[in-house]
Amino acid sequence: MFKKMVITSAAVIGSTFGFVVPVMAEPVVIQSQPDHVANSSSRGISSSPGPDPAFVENLMFQVRDLEQQVAEQRGLVEELNYQIQMLQQEQKERYVDLDQRLLNMQQQLDMQAVAPAEREVSPSLSESAVSDEDILAEYNAARDLIRNRDFPGAITALADFAQAHPNHELTPNAWYWLGEVHLVSREVTQAQAAFETVVDDFGGHAKVPDSLYKLGVIAQQQERGSQATELFNRVISEYPGSQSAKLAQARLDSN
Repeated sequence: MFKKMVITSAAVIGSTFGFVVPVMAEPVVIQSQPDHVANSSSRGISSSPGPDPAFVENLMFQVRDLEQQVAEQRGLVEELNYQIQMLQQEQKERYVDLDQRLLNMQQQLDMQAVAPAEREVSPSLSESAVSDEDILAEYNAARDLIRNRDFPGAITALADFAQAHPNHELTPNAWYWLGEVHLVSREVTQAQAAFETVVDDFGGHAKVPDSLYKLGVIAQQQERGSQATELFNRVISEYPGSQSAKLAQARLDSN
């Protein structure tokens, strides 16, 4: 009887263990989070706040300010280039005028020197021709000093020429170039006096419009705007079509 109970108990226990073992042997499944949840969590951890709006606005303001400054500088450079072109053209016209006058004077001297036997030459005419040659040589020597940029020497030579030959045909040119050399040497008062001498004492001479224009330039540089405008308009009205009138108009248009 006792043996049957033992056998029955063992059978029950064995069946119990046989049921438990398969259940415990089943693998445990670990459930992971979806990818979008993990990524959003990771981004939330590594994200940083954006730039300060006030800082960005300040940078934009500085950029606009720099752009404005660059535009202003570009305009200034264009204006200076235009003025340089005008001055170069003015200088070219001035030399052409001077060379033409010197050529005309030389031709007159040659005509006086040729064929002495065909006409009676009085002593006074002969002396006058020699004097004109000397005067021309004296004037050319003064101009050579300008070309060699010996401005102090040119000022002395031109002033001596104008004083020694107050009524000669080249004297207005000497006064004009004297004004130019003084202006280059930054002696504005002396330059103005020389140009005024051409205008006041040699009316009708070809250098009058050039001298008027230079007086307008001096007035403009000294910030005497109304006087500069008056002088430029005078050049335009009294000497239309001249190179000085074109330069004066350009000065008025640039203001």
